[in-house]
Amino acid sequence: TEGGLTMGSVLASLFSKKPACDIIVDIENAKPSPREEKTYNEVKVVLDNNETIMKLIVEYKGCKELCRQAMKEQNEDAEREAFEGLLRTIESIQAIHHHSENITVAGKLLLQSLGKEDTKQTLEDQQALVKQLGDLLVFTIDFDQKRLMCAQLSNDFAFYRRLLPKFPRHPDVKVKAEEASSMALFTALNFPMIKALVSAAEDTMRTNDKILPMIGTMANACLNMLAKKNFEKKDTNLFLAKAMTGAIVLYDHCAEMGVFNRGSHVQIKDAIKLLKKDFPDHPYLLNAIRYFTKHFRDDCPTSISALFD
Repeated sequence: TEGGLTMGSVLASLFSKKPACDIIVDIENAKPSPREEKTYNEVKVVLDNNETIMKLIVEYKGCKELCRQAMKEQNEDAEREAFEGLLRTIESIQAIHHHSENITVAGKLLLQSLGKEDTKQTLEDQQALVKQLGDLLVFTIDFDQKRLMCAQLSNDFAFYRRLLPKFPRHPDVKVKAEEASSMALFTALNFPMIKALVSAAEDTMRTNDKILPMIGTMANACLNMLAKKNFEKKDTNLFLAKAMTGAIVLYDHCAEMGVFNRGSHVQIKDAIKLLKKDFPDHPYLLNAIRYFTKHFRDDCPTSISALFD
């Protein structure tokens, strides 16, 4: 066996629905070709902001004490102090919300460019865009892990909406009632960036039936590069593991029967085994497959769920 894949499983994948994935993407050096350039540059504007947005969620402090004090005292001074504290955090939430909308736009651009008739050829020919799709998938997994640990964000936003009618003319209000209303659903999401990418995929899938197989191929290609140990650098391999995980989660949300179904394009068992064996120090990758997917709880066969134990 090589990288945990038996000859039987390799042959089985060749004769099943699972797309050919013997694709090597030069993750470390991919540069856009002239045909990729327009899409690449548009997506790059969004990706360049990933680090700033990640910092906002990692360093999010919130206003737990000020809010608690305002609820306890229930007077205008305490409420004003809480509101003014919340104004600073609301700017961060607004920036995160805008970025999620941009993730959807960038996702659509990449999926449309990569979702073509000959998936293998397309992915090999547009490696810079494949790397960018990987960047998006990695960001969604990383961001939403941090978001899960930041329950205070939802509480802060709910309290801001509650206090906003009392201070509508405050000079520092940047998120008014109408925008706050549209952001409410977003702040309630446990994995908002995954949802943003799912929206992009579902939208493109309405007119392009190559999108879902391409997402499956992306997951399998990452698996293949990891199993064959194409790269030596730890960071590159972790990038591939996260991109594979993100593609698995995205596929599960977009496929009617999910990623754990026998008819799925993804080599899901091999992916889980590889994460378990080669990335024991990163348990959140398996947790993402378990908790960020849509079908794990109700539709995952025992033969697959047992691999998580």
